[in-house]
Amino acid sequence: MNESRTALLLRTSAVLWWIWGLFHLFIGVALLVFLRGEHPVGQLAVIPGLLDLSFMGTPLRFAPVATLEQYSANLAWIGAVVTVGGVYVWRGSKNAIFFCALIAGLSDLAYFMFIDLAGYADPPGPQMTYICATAIALSLFAYFKGVAPSKTSLTGTPT
Repeated sequence: MNESRTALLLRTSAVLWWIWGLFHLFIGVALLVFLRGEHPVGQLAVIPGLLDLSFMGTPLRFAPVATLEQYSANLAWIGAVVTVGGVYVWRGSKNAIFFCALIAGLSDLAYFMFIDLAGYADPPGPQMTYICATAIALSLFAYFKGVAPSKTSLTGTPT
């Protein structure tokens, strides 16, 4: 595969990583803001498909708000890391290809197993899984079929 085609695949993958990463960063921060409000239990209504947080009429003993805050913080840092990783995928970094695929791929695999397959997924959740899978496929195809493009800036000019 020629270098320009490899660069196109990696840059398309980088744009998908930016979309995926920024979405997860935004959702993580937004959930943290909602959960840190005056009535955090009332704010749980922003989460689509939320289950009743009780078992046989008795409230659950674990702290669901704290658990969701931890989850939200994880979403935010994963989104931030993948967004930054997308910059390096754009530049053709072989390490960033695998780094983004590992971080986002495992995150979305867990989402797919526990949310999508269980039937709790509302848009845009499944679409983010498709974006992640497409970014992984494009970048790995570029990696295995061609040599990473030469070092270029984000504008495409040689560095």
